[in-house]
Amino acid sequence: MTERTESRPVEVAVDGRTRAFDVRTDETLLETLRDRCGTTSVRYCCGIGVCGTCTVLLDGDAVSSCLLLTVMAEGRQVTTPQGLAATSCSAISSAQQAFVDAGAFQCSYCIPGMALAAQAAIDRDPEASVDHLVDELAGNLCRCGSYPQVREALERLVSGPTDDTATTPEEVHQ
Repeated sequence: MTERTESRPVEVAVDGRTRAFDVRTDETLLETLRDRCGTTSVRYCCGIGVCGTCTVLLDGDAVSSCLLLTVMAEGRQVTTPQGLAATSCSAISSAQQAFVDAGAFQCSYCIPGMALAAQAAIDRDPEASVDHLVDELAGNLCRCGSYPQVREALERLVSGPTDDTATTPEEVHQ
């Protein structure tokens, strides 16, 4: 006998836009964001909240969307890596820019979650040290081993923009 899962209507503000869904009560926020919103920057990897690829901001705090049920996000603000730039005055956020400028990516699967977690940490504490940001990213894993470049990105984020920073991902590869 197959168990029947209940569904329930919820409203969640995703990247500044209120969205209404009729979701299963066991549906994760990760599933909702990817399957219903087409938000591909929120990625599935471990499914147990230890890798950080599914990181989103829930009311400004970094959370693993693979562990959070969508019904628990009712009436709350969710910011995805795609929506992070929309909250800044430029094409991408300062954390995203720092990751681009530092070349802190290889396969880039983990980077959206890392940049989002870094931005949340620096927004909470603009005077945060690099070591504090490293601690904040402890739940974000990079299988390619780009940690030296990630640390450089965090150093750039803490020190602020410089004249030698690239402005687009294309400039990084020139």
